[in-house]
Order: sequence, then C-alpha cells, then structure tokens
Amino acid sequence: MDNRTGEIITEEEAVKRAPFAKLMKIQPTSWQMSRKPPRVGRNEPCPCGSGKKFKRCCLVTAGGV
Repeated sequence: MDNRTGEIITEEEAVKRAPFAKLMKIQPTSWQMSRKPPRVGRNEPCPCGSGKKFKRCCLVTAGGV
C-alpha cells in the first residue's frame, strides 16, 4: 500500500517505485525473538484457571514469596 495515496500496489510495483525498499526490511534481532512472556501480577487471576488470585494460588509454589 502506498503510504501517501493509500492505493494498494504489488510488491514488484513497490520495488519499481523505491528500488531499495527490499533492502530496508528490518528483521527482528535475536534479543527481540527471545523475550520472556509478560509476568503475572500478584492481584491478577491465576493462569492455572483456578479462579483465585495468583498470590493465593500459585505464587507460593512458584517461589515468589
């Protein structure tokens, strides 16, 4: 899609308009690929599905307290 006009174009058309567009595609770094999932807060529902707060269910077994 052309950012200025909003028209939809093919990848070949985009390369014709901007020959360096293919070279400018940025790949994620190894650090970005190895990010840890977000942590569960103490007062959020437990991800195990018990319905209890995380601090009352699995926080003790996870070694947090």
